[in-house]
Amino acid sequence: MSNQSIEGYKRSLRINGSMMGAVLVIMSAAAWGMSGIFVTIILKNSGGTAVSLAFWRDAAAFITLLVFTLFTNPGNLKIEKTDLPWLIGMGFFLGGFHIFYNQSILLNGAAVTTILQAAMPAVVTVAAFYLWEEKLTRLKITSMSIIFIGTALASGINFFSMEKSNTAGLMAGFIVPVLYAGWSLCGKNMVSKYGATASLSIAFGVASLVLLPFQPFTTQPLPLNPTLLFAFCGLIAISTFGAFSLYLLGMKYIQAGIASILVMSEILFAGVYAWFLLGERLTTVQIAGTFFVMAGVIRLSLRQGK
Repeated sequence: MSNQSIEGYKRSLRINGSMMGAVLVIMSAAAWGMSGIFVTIILKNSGGTAVSLAFWRDAAAFITLLVFTLFTNPGNLKIEKTDLPWLIGMGFFLGGFHIFYNQSILLNGAAVTTILQAAMPAVVTVAAFYLWEEKLTRLKITSMSIIFIGTALASGINFFSMEKSNTAGLMAGFIVPVLYAGWSLCGKNMVSKYGATASLSIAFGVASLVLLPFQPFTTQPLPLNPTLLFAFCGLIAISTFGAFSLYLLGMKYIQAGIASILVMSEILFAGVYAWFLLGERLTTVQIAGTFFVMAGVIRLSLRQGK
């Protein structure tokens, strides 16, 4: 086989690998987009609260990821003492994130919550400036401005009306990306050091312990029925373990910057799911805000993947 043929074959493998990676990342976005649907079904068909559902989700995810890690890479569970504060912080933020994520879905809907969650990269950029003194370039500032404008529009704030805004919904919705950014920042180095499943299993375990003391004082999602069991299993298997596994697998074939852009399709999937399954409808202003958020995140992602 000539050198030209070999190079052509290698190029073909790279292209096919990139296509496979893109498909896997988009599949992970589709799975993550179902999270809001499952949460809505559980909370609206049971007596559970945002706090109780967050606990059971974190506990089930902890057991699932722990068992998976023990069978695949048990050595990754040997955590150094100096890293424990970061993993504990990751768990605290993760538990809080799931509480406010659930509450935001109840108050704002699955589609709007997913859009607000997507503002996380802007929060991370601001945090990196204060924590690690990363420079705020003109591109970063422009991107963050676009994201914040889009978040405000998508949240449903009545800029052009005297109607009363959903204050509780707005507060829950805006806290979501902050807590999301918190556990992402804490887990940034831990994931690269111990692997994603090991780091997340510990973080979910910590989150469960943090939320456990509140369970006697909140209503549990009982009694169980086939609908609730199906939605909860889907939340864990599809939107937690499945989505994360597909994303990690896809990251083996494509660059992180490209993956972060493709995963933005979660907003579109969540919107379509909410439209057909929950009957949610976004206003024209909210749709415009969605595109602002996506445009800002893509600008930041392109800079990181340059």
